Amino acid sequence: MNFTGTLTTLSFFVLCAAIALNGVVAFVFLLRKNGDKRSDLAFTGLLLVYSLTALHHVFILKGIFEAKPHLTSLPLYFTLSLGVLLFLAVKLRLFPTYKFEGSDIKHAILPVGQFVYFVGAFIWTDGLLVRRFYSPFYGGLEMALYIFTFYSYQFAAYRYIRFKVSALRKKKEGGQPLYEALVLRRMLRVMLLLFWVNSAYIVTDFVMYELLRLNMHDFRGFTRFGDVSFAAMAGWIGLSGVQLLMKPPYMNLSHWVLHGFKRMLGGKD
Repeated sequence: MNFTGTLTTLSFFVLCAAIALNGVVAFVFLLRKNGDKRSDLAFTGLLLVYSLTALHHVFILKGIFEAKPHLTSLPLYFTLSLGVLLFLAVKLRLFPTYKFEGSDIKHAILPVGQFVYFVGAFIWTDGLLVRRFYSPFYGGLEMALYIFTFYSYQFAAYRYIRFKVSALRKKKEGGQPLYEALVLRRMLRVMLLLFWVNSAYIVTDFVMYELLRLNMHDFRGFTRFGDVSFAAMAGWIGLSGVQLLMKPPYMNLSHWVLHGFKRMLGGKD
């Protein structure tokens, strides 16, 4: 098998693994009995939009959209929902008594707009969608909004986590609330690194094509790198969901890795 074929196969299996993991974890969150169901529903929504967007990548990878162009408008693409649902899942998990206000409707404008855009194209047109530079829902502007909103919501969610962890430690409270806050903190820290990679891929693709008219997708492996970077984000959300379903104690992975290195080097604990 040639190099490109190997990368395509790897990308396909990684994407499918992330979709399967998120689907199973979402099913557990949806059905489990919990005192505050809103936080579980928010995380279920986050898992599902990652799964559906990853499925969009799979359809591109397998040439389904190319073979059946009318399917390109299937509502499987939710880039503008990822940041909002990440923020909502974190906020409701940390503050389950939070009550929504009228001003919160602003967070739904872009996600709902993107969903309606795809549904409308699928129902009332021939279904063929072409990326357009100025489209806020499927094109260059959409990618810019995706990067901006995801970073913004991620940093906002992290501020809530820092506040919650600090408050719990000052009160010397532990148990499940602190455990979940620490799991969410690790989820966002790793997600930040993964999104750096994914957003760098998007920006590189845009800059090279718009400024230099160089199509990076002509280079072997570039497109598959984008698939794998997104699959890594989706898979990490699923793994974080598995951790949230577990019970304390919290395992600090950085300390565990450092301890392992010390033992390998023959150092004392």
